[in-house]
Amino acid sequence: MKSSLLPLLSRSVSALAVCAVLGGNAFAQAPATPAPAAPPAAPAAPAEKPKPLAAGDEAYVKNAVKSLSFLIQVGKLLPASTAVPPPPEMRLKDATVKDMTLAQTALNKIVEAHGLKIPTELVGADKSDLDRVTKAFSKPPIKGFETKPLQEWVGEIVKESKRLDRESETIGKTGVDADLKTFATNYGPSVRNVFTTADKLEKALKAPKKK
Repeated sequence: MKSSLLPLLSRSVSALAVCAVLGGNAFAQAPATPAPAAPPAAPAAPAEKPKPLAAGDEAYVKNAVKSLSFLIQVGKLLPASTAVPPPPEMRLKDATVKDMTLAQTALNKIVEAHGLKIPTELVGADKSDLDRVTKAFSKPPIKGFETKPLQEWVGEIVKESKRLDRESETIGKTGVDADLKTFATNYGPSVRNVFTTADKLEKALKAPKKK
């Protein structure tokens, strides 16, 4: 009896072993459950459009951009001087170029914030005035008219800074945009200083020479 059961048990054990191997392989090869897909990203919010300036504010900005550019460029035309102490015109040049550049940088931020497209290249009468002063300094001085180029240079600064000073004072009082009014408050004194300094120098240059 024992001898007849042994082959049967052997075959049963072998069959179970085969099933175990096949079952293990089948389990190992079963595909993993995919992770759920991530939800689509929310669309980006549209960029906020720049707030337009009131008509009066925008007109001031356009004129101020032109005036500051003119003052900076004409200020740089004065030839260098090694005199000690520096003559009044050199102090005027330094104040004009330095202070008006600071004002221009601040105003450009307002221009960008409101999406304004304002050309900065000088054209028309402004370019003609700039060219005239440039030529005056490039020529040898004429006897009896040695200060003529300097007078023309100062005269251009007086003319432009006077207009900008007046307009800055007005926009500081009547402007609508808060940032623009702050600009006028912060940089109006610098503009006025350039104007009063240039005006004083112009009068001194035109005064009759004492004999």
